[in-house]
Amino acid sequence: MAIEISNISYIIFDLGGVIIDLDTEATYRAFAEVSGKPLPMVQSLAAEADFFKTYERGEIDDPTFRAHLREELEFTGEEGLLDEAWNAMLGPIAKERFELLEKLAEQYDLYVMSNTNEIHVRRFLNIAKYTSPQKDFHDYFKQVYFSQEVGARKPEPQAWQVILNDHQLNASEGLFIDDNKMNIEAAAKLGLQVYHNQNVNDWMKLF
Repeated sequence: MAIEISNISYIIFDLGGVIIDLDTEATYRAFAEVSGKPLPMVQSLAAEADFFKTYERGEIDDPTFRAHLREELEFTGEEGLLDEAWNAMLGPIAKERFELLEKLAEQYDLYVMSNTNEIHVRRFLNIAKYTSPQKDFHDYFKQVYFSQEVGARKPEPQAWQVILNDHQLNASEGLFIDDNKMNIEAAAKLGLQVYHNQNVNDWMKLF
């Protein structure tokens, strides 16, 4: 699908695999290491366990999420080790991405819609501060939306609808950038223009 950049007045960004490097397998490997369980068993758990999604919707808190992890992984170690393993997927943010966001903000309203959670957000904001100490992450955008704050996660339509409603936006004037194909397809059904970001820096070539 061709993207009509000239028709766009705002852009909604995903975080992982778009703004921040993301390696979910690193978390699976870390879980396997701290629990002593085989990697395929950990990968299967991540695919099947529902508590990851309920955590991203903000339906359970950090201690409850950790309790689920402990039970599933049969992990009895320190809380910090569990959080470090969970955060292992979060990589760096290239400075060039912040520089481009700053330029894009001169022409477009920028938003974030990310499936995330409180433990990840705390780490992510520290990574952002390291890359951009002079400017707070939220200041690069008109508004930042996290799934656990709005009570909906992509590809659920409400994840985007809350942005459209809050700012009285026309879907056809927006571009949504995400690395997940299911999310892209769901956003397109709402009328948004979409870009499937298959490599972390691909979206930068659009502009």
